Amino acid sequence: MLDNEMGPNRDGGCQTCYGAVDINKSDYKTMRRNSHYYIVGHMSAVVKPDAVRIGASGYDVDGVTYAAFKNTDGSYAVVVLNNSGDHQQITISDGQRHFVYEVPISSVASFRWGK
Repeated sequence: MLDNEMGPNRDGGCQTCYGAVDINKSDYKTMRRNSHYYIVGHMSAVVKPDAVRIGASGYDVDGVTYAAFKNTDGSYAVVVLNNSGDHQQITISDGQRHFVYEVPISSVASFRWGK
């Protein structure tokens, strides 16, 4: 959590980082949840402890970021952030199965499927 001026900040620390949650410095009550807040929530729902990040490729659109993982139970997890100005139709494949999903504008989507 940082304040709305990206502080506190230590010498040598990140000068452009923002927190998962920002708290308004004028009243220390008003909070704003940033994209990191939602990404942590999505990732913790589908990426299990000791999972390994695996390669993911094939979708290259400005404003769309994604990461894939293999959980210790053999299931796969993918988290997609759509910061583009359009809905994005994506296809996710594990080499044997695939599915299509339309990720809404300014949203995070998470998926987990079995072995």
